[in-house]
This record gives sequence, C-alpha cells and structure tokens, in this order.
Amino acid sequence: MWCGAGPSGQQAWHVLTVDKTSTLCGLHKLEEPSGQEPTDQHCLPCMQALQALME
Repeated sequence: MWCGAGPSGQQAWHVLTVDKTSTLCGLHKLEEPSGQEPTDQHCLPCMQALQALME
C-alpha cells in the first residue's frame, strides 16, 4: 500500500503493483508528500482492481 494523491487530489491509499513502482489504478509511485496527515481514504479504482484480481 502507498499513500498518495487520489483522483480528486486528496490523499488516498493505493495498492502497489508487485514491482512497487506503480499502483493498480495506473499511477506512478512518487514520494509521499511531506506534511500531509495520514488518511483512512482508499483509492476506489485500486480497490476495484484488487477485488477483480482476487476473484
């Protein structure tokens, strides 16, 4: 998991690919922005992709 900007620009948790360089929703992993409070929001496209992989 990686916390980064979501589709709306707000912080969200994303699911990383096996190589840990991108997310299931297609974002390239960047360094976590400093000074941001942790969030409990999750990226819906990542969660949907993970669910499809688990089925």
